[in-house]
Order: sequence, then C-alpha cells, then structure tokens
Amino acid sequence: MKLLAWMLILGMSFSLFAQDVSQEITDATKNATYKHAAKLFGEGKYQSTTEELTNIEAKETDKSKLGFIAYWKGICYNRIQEFGEAIKSFRTALGYKYAPSDIHYEYGQALFAAEKLAEARLQFRESVKRKFKRGVSLYYIGYISKEMGERKKAFTFFKAVDKLPPEEAQEVKQASEMQIGDIYLEQVEKHPDAFKSVETIVIPQYEKAIEVDKESALVPAIREKIVGLQRKYDLILFQLRNGRPTLIPPYFVRAAAELGHDSNVTFAPSDTTISSSKQASTYSRVDLMGRYTFYHRDYFSIAPELRFNRTYYFNRVPEIYRNDNYMVAPAIRTAYEHTLWKKPAAFLVDYDYNEARRDVNAEEKLEFSSRSHTFMIGEKFNYFALGESILRLRYRTLESYISSADSKLISLAYEQIMTFKVNTFLLYASYDQMRVSDSSFDTNSFTVRGDLIMARVRDWFTPMASLMLTSTDPINNQSARGRELLFNPSFRLARTFKKNWRANLKYEYQKNNSKDTENFAYKKSIYALELEYLF
Repeated sequence: MKLLAWMLILGMSFSLFAQDVSQEITDATKNATYKHAAKLFGEGKYQSTTEELTNIEAKETDKSKLGFIAYWKGICYNRIQEFGEAIKSFRTALGYKYAPSDIHYEYGQALFAAEKLAEARLQFRESVKRKFKRGVSLYYIGYISKEMGERKKAFTFFKAVDKLPPEEAQEVKQASEMQIGDIYLEQVEKHPDAFKSVETIVIPQYEKAIEVDKESALVPAIREKIVGLQRKYDLILFQLRNGRPTLIPPYFVRAAAELGHDSNVTFAPSDTTISSSKQASTYSRVDLMGRYTFYHRDYFSIAPELRFNRTYYFNRVPEIYRNDNYMVAPAIRTAYEHTLWKKPAAFLVDYDYNEARRDVNAEEKLEFSSRSHTFMIGEKFNYFALGESILRLRYRTLESYISSADSKLISLAYEQIMTFKVNTFLLYASYDQMRVSDSSFDTNSFTVRGDLIMARVRDWFTPMASLMLTSTDPINNQSARGRELLFNPSFRLARTFKKNWRANLKYEYQKNNSKDTENFAYKKSIYALELEYLF
C-alpha cells in the first residue's frame, strides 16, 4: 500500500501499538464477563481476544454492550492489521450508537490503511471535533486532502497543526511542515522561473521543518529533498568540472584538548639544536583549527585557514617550562581543477605563515621564538588505481630569535593514498635541504613515513599505526654529528561518539641517533589522551 508505506516512514502506526488502552477497555477488565478477554488482550493475543469477544457477543442482547464488544474487536483487528474486519467492527459499534472518544480516530486509521480516503477523512474530522488526538487527526486530513488533489485544503489543515498547543502538535509538527514544503514545491515548479522560488520559499520551508527536531528519523528524508533541489536547480556547486566533488559543508572546524606525559622533554626552539632535559613532565595542549573553502565557478577553490596551538608543561623547573609555547598559523590554500590521464587532478598553490612564542629564556613568559613563511606548489593526481597522489615543492624561510639560526628550506615531497578493502595506507616521503646562517648546521635529510588506518574493531574503536624514519646528513659537520637517524613509531586508538566527538589514546616513541649526544641524540616516549570536536 503506497499510503500505508509512506505513513510508516513518518513513524506513525496504524496498528495502534503505540496507542494507550482506552478507558472503556480498562474498565471492562473489572467485569467478570470480560475477564478472560482482558487477560488475552493484555498479553497481546489479539486474535484470541476477538474469538473470546465473539463468544461473549453471541450471548449478549444489550445494544450498548454489543456496541462495546464491536468497538473492542475493532481495536484488536487494527492491531493485527486486519483493517477490513476493523472497519466492519467500528461500523457495527457506531450502528449501536456506541461512540467512545477515540472510535473515530481508530476507525479513520482503519479506513486510511484500506485506502478509503474520503471516508477516513470524515472520521478524522469527527476525531478533531471530539478533541481526540487533534494534531495527528489534522495531519491525516491534510495528507488525505493532498492525495485527493485538494492542495489548498491540505495546506489549511497542515497549517492548523501549528495552532495547536505544543503537546498536541509535537507528534506531527515536523511532518506537517515538510508537507507544506511539498505543496509549495508543486506550485512553484509550474512556473518557468521555479529556481528562484525553490531557493527563497521551498528550501527555507524544509529547513523550518528540520528545526522542529534536528534528531528525528524524518530529518534525513528532508535533507535529501533539499539536496535534490539544490542539485536539480544548480543552487549549490556539488561537482567540479573534472568530476571531483566539492566539500559539503565547505567549512571544517577542529578543536582538540590533549593531556599527556613526555618521558624526556626536549628543547628545540629552532631547527639547529635539540637539548634533552632528561626529565619527564605531564603536559596539556589545546589545538584549534578552522578552514572555509570558497569556489569560483567549477574550476578554482580558495580556502583560508587559521590554526592556534598552546602547550603547557606541569613540571615547573626551568629545563621543562622553557618549552611552554603557543603558535599561530594562518594559511591560504588554492586549487585549480583540471584533468590528467582523463582523471581528476588539481594544481595546488599554498602559502603558510607560522609564528611561535616560547619561554626561550626560562623566565616563565612567552617571547618571540620564530616566524616562517612557506610557499608551496603541487599537483594532485590519480595515476595509480589504489588512490590519489600528491607531489609538492616547498620553499620556507625561517627567522629565529637567534639570528645565526635563521634558515631557508627547500623540500620535495610525495604523498600516496592506498585504499584497500578494509584498510587505508598513507605513504609520505620527502627530501629536504636546509641552509642555515651558521653553515655548520646545514643539512640534507630524507624522511619516509607510513600510516596504516585499520578497520574499526567491533564498531568500538579504530586502530592506527605509523612509522617515520628520518635520515639527516649534517653536510658541514659530519665529523661531530655523523649521519643521524630518527626512529619514530606511533600508535593510536580512536573512538568516535555522538556526532562530532572523537577520543584518541596515543603513544609515540622517538629515538634520534647522533654522535653529538649533547645537542642532538635523545630518546623519549609520549603517552596522551586527546579529545576532539570536529564540525
């Protein structure tokens, strides 16, 4: 049944499972004549209840009681979805002039399920007059009128729901607002400039329906209507000219708070030296990041981005608290969409600015530590079947609080996404040349990193493991430092809960091998719990 299926989608029951037992049936349980029928009814044995009531009916002559028995049988038939029998029973009860407050509503449901729409509408009108479930009854009347092609009448009854007290309207208010949107849509699509009215009248009406209850089961269906209209009338750009989908929504916000323990806090305010404190400390970190992507037609995007990070160490000794810091990093990311090998590709141009303040003098106040400007050009392409590739060329200039540590860095990096049946592997490799004002700190380095994102375990958490190796060649100081190797594995368990929240349990190990044990060699373990909000 088309109508029945649609109403069930709206979460409304014709089989009355959600209906309270009427007072008349409750009172009947006190009567010895109906004791067994009441017991069967209470146990949900509705077919057996009708058989017991038929036996009682055969011995009864009182018209009022015969009307009650017919009414009760109608309730039972509704619950087992034998709507034809329910209709007969309710009709018999009314013939005996037995009319409790809910009979017209129950009778209307049975008629509606049997697609006897005109008769059903009359019964729901009577239910409204008797002030029984007025909200649902008005909704039925509006829906039936709409199905019968009487749009103006339907609109009137859907609107009438909004005038009821909240406790009567809440059950169908959202569905009514959605139906009003459907009626608006049918009207505006008759005109050649429909897209204007769709954008200014229809979609706002659907959004109004969503606002009634954003968590209801009906919301996905309403959102689907909105997206379908936006696609149909090109109200929002969904796909770029090379077939790559746009970001929906175009914004991304991340707020994270982390509490962790570092077994060996290291001091590295510049890229030239790393001092190991050989002391442990608990720390806290707050990280905020926001980005919004704007699209120019279907081939160019620009995304301003802003990030803020603040780290605080709880072990308040100079060797530790001099690592307290905060960082502000705005950026601009752009992409020019095109095709390469007949697949989506993009030419990337980025600019990043980063300014850090740190307690460099161990005076428990944050002072200028460094600032950098990074320019990047790159190409994102799809050559390999396993996933997307990105090739980047970066140039960075860094100004340090120590002038001799000022540097310039050129990097060539390659990123590869490999998607398998249940797991995803991310590969990153880069070659970096850093040239420092004090040339004894010049280096060439090569980094390779692999990240494995595994399938969720029993819908509870997602494990992720990574390994990074960095080989550094201090080209002008090999005798003192030798070739250095950083070994950096890490592991994470991520748990998503509610809609936008995620918790991460993290472990990271770092070991840097160097001949210069005073300034560069160290090892440490970091344990942390991070809570993220993603929007």
